Amino acid sequence: MTASDPCRNTMMSGTPLFRRFITTLALFMAAAPVQVHGSNDADIALGRGKRWVRNNPFTTTALTLVPSVFDANDYNSANLNTVLAWKIKTKILEGTAAKGLPWHLHIYPHKQGLTDKLKGSLTKIHKTYPGQTGWLVWDEVQYQDMETAATTIRWLKEQFPDTLVYSNALPFGAPSPRKYWGWRSGPEDKPVPEEGYPYEQYMRDFATILDTDIVMFDAYPFHENGNTSNLLPTMNAARTVSLEQGVPYWAFVQSHSDTGRGYRTPSESDIRMQVFMHLAYGFTGIAYFTYGDLGNGESMVSETQKRYPLYYTITRLNQEVIHVGQALRFLNNTDVRYLPANGNPLPLGATAWQPGAGGNQIIRAITVEDTERADWKDLMIGFFTDDHQRQYVMVTNLWHDKGASAIERALTVTLDLDPTIKVTGRLSRETGHPEALRVSGGKLQLTLPGGTGELLRFGDTKFPGLESD
Repeated sequence: MTASDPCRNTMMSGTPLFRRFITTLALFMAAAPVQVHGSNDADIALGRGKRWVRNNPFTTTALTLVPSVFDANDYNSANLNTVLAWKIKTKILEGTAAKGLPWHLHIYPHKQGLTDKLKGSLTKIHKTYPGQTGWLVWDEVQYQDMETAATTIRWLKEQFPDTLVYSNALPFGAPSPRKYWGWRSGPEDKPVPEEGYPYEQYMRDFATILDTDIVMFDAYPFHENGNTSNLLPTMNAARTVSLEQGVPYWAFVQSHSDTGRGYRTPSESDIRMQVFMHLAYGFTGIAYFTYGDLGNGESMVSETQKRYPLYYTITRLNQEVIHVGQALRFLNNTDVRYLPANGNPLPLGATAWQPGAGGNQIIRAITVEDTERADWKDLMIGFFTDDHQRQYVMVTNLWHDKGASAIERALTVTLDLDPTIKVTGRLSRETGHPEALRVSGGKLQLTLPGGTGELLRFGDTKFPGLESD
């Protein structure tokens, strides 16, 4: 994991690589979702990743590297329910095991391959510290290293069948295909194909060659100058290849600043927007980069274990994510649409919302009750079905700004619904329990804090993953 910004070049609209990406992106957006059978009678058909996701709470984790920063109680108090140990650090693993927290271990790049020494070390760590539920193999793996990483992934799946085994991919936006292809020194180096190596091919190779239980990437969009990079091309590619493979998809989100690279500390509206837009896309795990300071800016906790304001923002956010995530673990994302408001342009990689989108015939119109234009003052609408083909919708307010709170970027949204709908179910972000919202005259009005989404079901309050389901 690095604090680099591969997304900085997202708008390279004049390059041949970019044009090739846009052509394939259109095919991506049309990809049919994977159909999943009922969990009671065909659980095995779900695959390792989906079974794991359904059998565990919605994962909230954060990269943890510095032992002097880490305190298991503080970590868990931030509603981080899984520790992501980035190195084999005894103090971190001892504290995690003593607290009884689940934990995942990042296995560093090992270009020499899966040696007996590495096998022995990983086996010993797993036996010594109880609670391990996952392995992250080879962060930001490049094409020329995929076969080596895949060998380790296959071995881990065989040796530890109940754990989640996955890797982490690069995001879209690198100026050179070599970033995805990789560099080697010596005769084993393979040249980039003459036709190039576009990002969507990289992601498909990542998913198929590694055969990971989940597809994951990292991208950090918030810049000190106030700009926010467009994450949609990366999210589209991750979602598409995941649906093709029938696996869940996760993401690292930005929870740090970096003075050297021009990243700002995310505001409340910033980080909520990044997390909830991923939820609307069907992501079922959120990892924060990073938990503790790495010496180049702020994060959640300082080197002296001082809690930064972002710690409290993420604590509240994670509670809401875990509540909504109860149901999201059991839902299949079928479509994602974008509604630009007040003359805003449709971003690269977005498909505009229109009546009937996502196969939903209930929403007739969507109105943002604020006519003043502002960047990102838009909506994202995610469409879902459960194993019984019941429909759900997540409506997310994308409005955010540097230094802005969620309240300061709140939007009121009116949904015009089929007049036969008298009630709408809302899975409460605050309590985790379903609520019934009354629909008056075919209209449902929602006030969404900045960067925040609501998971809805029209006609009743039934959500999967809850005790009442």
